[in-house]
Amino acid sequence: MGTRFNLFVQPPIAGFRNETEVVTVSSPRGSVTAGPSDGRMYVVEPVGKRFPYGMNNAPLGTPFIYLPPWIGPVRAPALPDARGHFDHYRPGEPGFEAAHAFGAIRFTLDVWEKYLGQPLVWHFRDHFDRLEISILPEWNNAQYGYGYLELGSLIENGKKLVSFALDFDVIAHELGHAIVYTILGVPKGDTEFPEYLGFHESFSDCVSLIAAMHFPSVLVGVLEQTHGNLARENRLARFSEYAPHRQLRKANNRRTMAEFTYQYKDEHALSEPLTGAIFDTLADVFHEQLVERGLISREIENLADIAEHDSAADLLAQKAFDRAYSINPDGFLDALEEAREIVGTFLAETLWSLGADFLDYGDVARAFVAADAMQSAGRYSRIIHTNFAWRGIGRFHAGRKAPGRRHHGHAHSDRTLLPRDVRRLPRMSYRETYMLSKTIQR
Repeated sequence: MGTRFNLFVQPPIAGFRNETEVVTVSSPRGSVTAGPSDGRMYVVEPVGKRFPYGMNNAPLGTPFIYLPPWIGPVRAPALPDARGHFDHYRPGEPGFEAAHAFGAIRFTLDVWEKYLGQPLVWHFRDHFDRLEISILPEWNNAQYGYGYLELGSLIENGKKLVSFALDFDVIAHELGHAIVYTILGVPKGDTEFPEYLGFHESFSDCVSLIAAMHFPSVLVGVLEQTHGNLARENRLARFSEYAPHRQLRKANNRRTMAEFTYQYKDEHALSEPLTGAIFDTLADVFHEQLVERGLISREIENLADIAEHDSAADLLAQKAFDRAYSINPDGFLDALEEAREIVGTFLAETLWSLGADFLDYGDVARAFVAADAMQSAGRYSRIIHTNFAWRGIGRFHAGRKAPGRRHHGHAHSDRTLLPRDVRRLPRMSYRETYMLSKTIQR
């Protein structure tokens, strides 16, 4: 009774053979109308929109806050077929990007509302009834903010490589910010620690990771690639892979908090020790599931742990996983699905128990341990303690922002602007207001 969409699991980059997959989201058939649009969100493809939402400068340099809704002309909306579905759109057709963006957001919401235990209420509900999903193809970025999720394109050397409206990782990541804003909120006054910003990016990457694990092709592909040894390079550990050995961020990284004690340059980099600890926990929970199901021995699991820090053991570990996987690949798939459910639940419970003020990664580690105690009677406490501890989480804390560095994450600055913030900005002259009205659209 749901609604069907065609989604790319990985972005369609030239030279890569990436195909769409048909998914069915929870929206009742017929409830999603032209746009696509429903009671919670809608897609627009503006025509002539010059600026992204957020903080911008008027023609004479006065800053102004630009928020939805877009009231200018738009491209023709994507339309459902006679049965209420959107999977009739194919890549390259007008309307496909709009349908893809909407479907990816709804798919990710379905996944995370299951873990959260309730529908997500937008943090901007006091001013806007629905989320505006805006496609701005000539803008080299993507962002979630107050009332909007805006999707540009990956642009390098003046060439557009791919629309972010077709990048599931980017879309799911931006929705992760929406989840954090709704449940965790924004720090008050001077209570924002650097690790709040890093947590925003890390949790949003985990939202993307767990959501992608709900595509059967992703799980099967990862297992065929690794045979269960998740310490190897694999699809789950790479966010928005655009070329061989090139991605936005890696989950199975080796970064520790000791690198950031003096200062940090970028919130995304600061997020990596935390994301790495969570990914290591996912891999270890999966391996524990394999041991408990009799699919690998405890000796193989211990060898995998050693191989993470000793390259000499890596080949032995991989051969052992190769043999075990060949005997029962379906059992490995069941174990990976169970690990996904466990870690997804821990992440949701962790988020519910945190507060935005003075948040640091030590709080996250303690909340993760508490989630394990509540959900599985501490079954994975040793794994969690080990993975967070060797990253220096709770022991080392991020220093100040590097001088001259702007915030590059999506959890700060104009992305947290509210309509009332216009009162703190300088007033424009009548002339500049008139000029702005003429230039806000091409």
